[in-house]
Amino acid sequence: MPALLLIPQLAEVAFEPPPVAERFGTFTSPVRLPAWLNIMLALGATAASAERALRLRHSRLDSVAQG
Repeated sequence: MPALLLIPQLAEVAFEPPPVAERFGTFTSPVRLPAWLNIMLALGATAASAERALRLRHSRLDSVAQG
């Protein structure tokens, strides 16, 4: 979920430099989050992915995904 909120914000930053803006136009993100919320979402996503990677037990979905 945090990545879905981050993608439009990163696209807006990527289209800011004058050469890019002149060639492709500008992009205005529909998502405007304060910096503290972006940081909290990033920390939450990092903690969730680390927990998932370090968890010792696996679910049935893991074995289905592996084929």
